[in-house]
Amino acid sequence: MHILRSNYSNNSMALIQWAHEQQLKDVIVVYVDTGWAAEGWLDYVSQCERFVQNVGFNIKHIKPVTPFEDIMEMKGGFPSRQRQWCALHLKGIPFLKWIDEADPDTKATVLLPKSRVETNFTDIPEYIESCEFNGERRVWQPLFNIDQLQRDALLARAGIAPLPYPSQECSPCINSTVTALRKLTTSAIEKTAELEEELETTLFPPQDCNGASGIYAVVEWAKTAKQDQLNYEYGCSASFGCGS
Repeated sequence: MHILRSNYSNNSMALIQWAHEQQLKDVIVVYVDTGWAAEGWLDYVSQCERFVQNVGFNIKHIKPVTPFEDIMEMKGGFPSRQRQWCALHLKGIPFLKWIDEADPDTKATVLLPKSRVETNFTDIPEYIESCEFNGERRVWQPLFNIDQLQRDALLARAGIAPLPYPSQECSPCINSTVTALRKLTTSAIEKTAELEEELETTLFPPQDCNGASGIYAVVEWAKTAKQDQLNYEYGCSASFGCGS
C-alpha cells in the first residue's frame, strides 16, 4: 500500500502525477482538513480529488477532529513559527489515527511531496526507513532532487496550471509571507480578528511586523512592507504534509 499525503499544493499535484506515471499500485491520496482553510479552497480540493480518482487512485478526506478555534483556546493562544504544534494537532494526530486503522501492520509506504522547489529545503533524503511522524512507517520522497522545470513539466502533463501561491489549507498561516497577507480575503481577516479577541493575543508577533498588532494592522502594514520582511527560516512542517 502507498499512502500519499497531499495538501493539493503544486508539489503535491506533481507527486500525484509522478506516482501515476510510475504506475504505482494501491495508492491512497490523503488530505487532512484543518478547518482553517481559505474561502473556496475546499472547492479546489474537490477538483483535485476528482483528478486523483480519474488516474485510478483512491482518496481519503479526513475531517477535522477538533475545530481550529477549540485547539487554540485549549492551548491558550496561537502557535509560533519555532513551535508549530498546530501541525501536530490539526494534521498529525488525525492522520496517525486514520493510518493506524487503515494499516495496522505498518506495511504501507508513505509518500511525501517534499521538494526544493518553492521551499527552503536543500538536503532532502529520498527515503526515511522509519519516521515517527508517520507511525514509524517507511517514507519515500520521490521529488527530493527535482528542479522547478521538472516539477512544472509534471503538472503540465497532468493538465494542471501551477498555483501562484502555496496550499491554502490554513489561511492565514503563521508562516504567511507579505504577499500572502496582501491576498487574505475579508473572511480570513475577520475570522482571525474574532479569534484574536477571544484569545486576547495576536497571531503575528508585532516585533515581526514593525510593531503592527492584530490582524487588521498587520494586513495594513503588509501593503507597503518589503517582500522579504517575513522570510522565516523555519517554514511549514513538511513532516506533517504542510506547506508547498
